[in-house]
Amino acid sequence: MHFPQPRNSRGLASKAALAALLVFAWSAGATATELGFLVNTVAAKLNEQDMKLMREAAVGLLKEGDVGASRDWANPKTTATGKITVVKIFKSTEGYACKSLRSEASAGGLQGRDVYRVCEVHPGKWRIYAGARPAAT
Repeated sequence: MHFPQPRNSRGLASKAALAALLVFAWSAGATATELGFLVNTVAAKLNEQDMKLMREAAVGLLKEGDVGASRDWANPKTTATGKITVVKIFKSTEGYACKSLRSEASAGGLQGRDVYRVCEVHPGKWRIYAGARPAAT
C-alpha cells in the first residue's frame, strides 16, 4: 500500500510536515538554507540529543499510550525540556491505526507546541501523516 506524503503546490513537504519530521526524525544532512524557516522556532534550538529524547518519549506513547497519557523529556546539558501527550486515537479512512500527539518543547528561551497525526502504516512502523482523517464510525 502506498503511503501518501503531504505536499504543497510546489511539490515540497509543507512547513508543518517538515517541523514534524524534525521532531521525530532529525536529518543531520539538512543544511541551514533548507531549514531557514525554522530559524526563530524552538526546533532550531534543539540539538541531536534533545531530538533523541523527544523521539524516545513519542515512540513510547505510540507503543503504549492511551488518550491523556504523556511523557516528559529533559536534557540537563542543554536545559531543553518537553512533553508529548496522546490527545486522540483513531482509525483512519485508509484503515491505519493513528494517534494525534501534542508535542510541547522549550529550548533557548523559546517555546513551541503543535499536534501531529501519526499512523502505523506497517506493523511497528509509525509515520507522520498530516492528512489522516478519522474513519466514520
